[in-house]
Amino acid sequence: MLESFLFFLAIAFVVVSVGAVAGYFALRWIFMRAADRMAVVIDRSIGGVAGRAFTRLARFAEARGIGVDEAQRIFGFQIDRLAKIMDSAVTLPIVGRVGLDAVLDLIPVFGNFAGAAVSLTLIARTLQYGPPPSLVSKMLSNVLGAIPVVGPLVDMWFKANDKNAALMREFLNSRSA
Repeated sequence: MLESFLFFLAIAFVVVSVGAVAGYFALRWIFMRAADRMAVVIDRSIGGVAGRAFTRLARFAEARGIGVDEAQRIFGFQIDRLAKIMDSAVTLPIVGRVGLDAVLDLIPVFGNFAGAAVSLTLIARTLQYGPPPSLVSKMLSNVLGAIPVVGPLVDMWFKANDKNAALMREFLNSRSA
């Protein structure tokens, strides 16, 4: 009797574990598709206007009296630092790397808005360097953390700020090459 109960418990554990892993990858796939679709919609509506409304990286460098390469280095460092603080500052044993965004999500309502505000601030900072409208819309679509209930889970898995920093770094590297 006890052996059959333990066997049933072991089978149930394996089934739940496999279901959880499959659910994680399914949700990740759904979020990635949603981000791509949202990028297209945002690009059509406001991406072009936002991308043209701000100065270019060369103008920023000229205003500061530094070279374009130095401006790119400074900008990349600032964006990477903010993204790391928000998404991957601390490593937890089971969860993995989490940041301030996950901690803010523990505060009802205010935490969601504060995390989204910082993410949007990161995007606003990138606008002064003249990214193309398609990049702006992709970055905006990555910010899904303000969605109630699923937002905290999305923030822990999706790491929108890290993705946005990588997108901007890729843009700057392709531009300098």
